[in-house]
Amino acid sequence: MKISMCLTAAALAAGAGPAVAGINLVTNGSFEISDLDPGTAWIPMSAGNTAITGWTTFGGGIDYMGSIVAASDGVRSIDLNNVTPGGGVEQTFATVAGWIYTVEFDLSANMYGGPTPKVMEVSAAGQSEQFEFDYVAAGATAQDPAWERISWSFIGNGSSATLRFTGVSTGVYGAEIDHVVVTGVAPTPGTAALLGLGGLVALRRRR
Repeated sequence: MKISMCLTAAALAAGAGPAVAGINLVTNGSFEISDLDPGTAWIPMSAGNTAITGWTTFGGGIDYMGSIVAASDGVRSIDLNNVTPGGGVEQTFATVAGWIYTVEFDLSANMYGGPTPKVMEVSAAGQSEQFEFDYVAAGATAQDPAWERISWSFIGNGSSATLRFTGVSTGVYGAEIDHVVVTGVAPTPGTAALLGLGGLVALRRRR
């Protein structure tokens, strides 16, 4: 298991309050629920499409992937590039200002073409971070995409936040995401001090 982090997750967890009943705050985090069925192929989706329950596409759109690339949870995933970079999916959910929210998702790539590494961005509440996946170095294949679990945190700044996953790489073959989970905790003096020093956590591990 390969792990890299900006700060230790333990340092954050040590001062964190209880989770909000352990509930995933996003709907349909594995993209399985939709009237569309990509089957063994994929479906291109342009901006403004809401056919994947809970999610809206934006920018250059996405590819809704079926079993042409093995999903990490279920049988469907999202390629964040359609025909251009800058596309993706987004979902808005309720937040509390000052609370700490952790976004976890699986990251791989559409390995049917370059470039490598594939780069994507996750953002919410005016905060963002980019992640990359080198499918060549990972030895990823369509049957075994070598999914990595990514964990990223942000601070709520209002009554709601829009979570966005955006494709950054050029070309039509982009980064792929699956199995999105978002949870929140109330801050305590310990976490407030840590966050005041810029101590947000970013972590990744091979599944």
